[in-house]
Amino acid sequence: MELMKVVLLLMILISVCGAASLPSCSWTHFRLRRLNEECIGLLKNMGDRMPLECLQLESNIFPDDVFNKSQNEDVALVALETLKGVNKIFRNKQTSVTWNQDQLGLFKNIIHRQVKNLQECVEKEVQTVMDSSSAILRPYFERLEKRLKEKKFSSCGWEMVRTQLQDGLEKFQTFLESKK
Repeated sequence: MELMKVVLLLMILISVCGAASLPSCSWTHFRLRRLNEECIGLLKNMGDRMPLECLQLESNIFPDDVFNKSQNEDVALVALETLKGVNKIFRNKQTSVTWNQDQLGLFKNIIHRQVKNLQECVEKEVQTVMDSSSAILRPYFERLEKRLKEKKFSSCGWEMVRTQLQDGLEKFQTFLESKK
């Protein structure tokens, strides 16, 4: 009987140690890539081509190396900061756009769910690590939202946001794929 208790205790200990040694958010890598691809597709297809009168708004908000600066950071932390930026922008009303409302709703839902899941996943991470990701990525989203506000949330402003976020999420996808 004593031997059974010892064996059971060892099995529980091994199980707990095994679970504790799993990397945090281990589910995120595959799901992030798949859901990010879906979001890129939704951004591409929810609206039409950029209207000619809006072309002067085009600028490169997300430099090519934006995610290279986060290369040594936890994927879940970088993803959380990126998706929080997207989510914050899309909390603004899109009343002036003629986008496909079903695709827009699905896009916003996917982004919101990912932010919620990632927040739960990384809540145990060290705050200083999170601050590092924030310092790298937050200015790009702030600049994009500032441009949108300057354009008074017009359809051209939103088209600029849509194309810039598509570009940013494509660069984020490249970052995710480099972390295989």
